[in-house]
Amino acid sequence: MTETGSTEPNPRWSFDDERAYESARNRIGAVIAAYSARIGAADDAGDHVEADRLAEVSAGYEELRRGLSPDDKPEIARINAEFPELLARVRAGRQ
Repeated sequence: MTETGSTEPNPRWSFDDERAYESARNRIGAVIAAYSARIGAADDAGDHVEADRLAEVSAGYEELRRGLSPDDKPEIARINAEFPELLARVRAGRQ
């Protein structure tokens, strides 16, 4: 459904644009989830300073996801290109 409530496709975005946008949002979500796991581990270990630091970083990614629009094609391309490696670093505790 488009912004006007019509069921007609939005001519501003192609199927590939929409797919890339959803992929970017999912990649951001995976990074946020990885940070959540690390926050939990830090809390369990009693390292609340580290947990707070990680939560602050994660909040920045949450803000990025909230602000992302299908019109942000350069940002979407950047996220889809860079976030797989970022996710690996976060999961490995290097980010």
